[in-house]
Amino acid sequence: MTFIPPRLVIGTRDSDLAMVQAAHVAGLLERAFPQVAVHLSPMKAAGDLHQGPLSQIGGKAVWVRELDRALATARVDVTVSCAKDLPGPHERGTDTVIGAVLPREDARDALVLPAGQPAATLDDLPPGSVVGTSAPRRIAQLRARYPHLTIEPVRGNLVPRLARLDSGEGDKPLDALVVAYAGLCRVSRADRATQLIPASVLAPATGAGTLVIEQRSRDTTAAHLLAAINDSATAQLLAVERGVLAQLKGNCQTACSVHAHYTDRPNQIRVDASIFHPSGDDAIHVAATGPADDPGGLVENITQLLRGEGVERLLPR
Repeated sequence: MTFIPPRLVIGTRDSDLAMVQAAHVAGLLERAFPQVAVHLSPMKAAGDLHQGPLSQIGGKAVWVRELDRALATARVDVTVSCAKDLPGPHERGTDTVIGAVLPREDARDALVLPAGQPAATLDDLPPGSVVGTSAPRRIAQLRARYPHLTIEPVRGNLVPRLARLDSGEGDKPLDALVVAYAGLCRVSRADRATQLIPASVLAPATGAGTLVIEQRSRDTTAAHLLAAINDSATAQLLAVERGVLAQLKGNCQTACSVHAHYTDRPNQIRVDASIFHPSGDDAIHVAATGPADDPGGLVENITQLLRGEGVERLLPR
């Protein structure tokens, strides 16, 4: 019989969004194992403190570095993160593995305007409008499709970003934000979205809309608990998306989207992959469909298609 611990500690960043996400995972585990007392251990990530480009302080690893340390020293048992914030497996170099993946939520980005303004879409924004976002993927696509807009790098947690938008504060007041719609929903701000931006306009982030729970690789107790809340279908999609990212050795500067979804045909997954030049002046788009029970084959297929289109010219050096 597998040992069920009386207590489980979840490590999480201390932002409003991260705390909501961790509390959701805690609720799932408590329902699956009523005899386990689940506690949250919030901590501040370097990425939350630094307002400049992530590349200056170590890339996406800054979102999980403190969580990984807490896991390694057994201060926490599992950690919760947005899949899109995780560094690629080729960048990690830790004893941390994904133990559970929750069902994917809406993967689209959303346009947010200052509170009280009439609803509008990206197409409605007048020339010179200042749109806040720091994601290279978004910046490249916005520059290509809306060259008349001004893109302003904006980092930090979601709720403070919304507050900055509404207050008009900062060196350059913002006319709009582009954020993950799933994040708005999790902090009960879905009503702030004036446009759910189609994937044909902004290809979604790799891992968009997906929460992952990580554990130490050899922790069989945590693995047993997390298996009870794992959504295997979403986990399969995420494995394909992150597999392509790993093959490309993508990092926080890579403007890319790898998005997998199940088709109407049984046991079939379609993968759409796009790599963009940061300027928006060049891009590669490929797609492939294959059997869900051969994720490695899909990863290899997409990778070869991208390389055949000369993807190396768009990857950070």
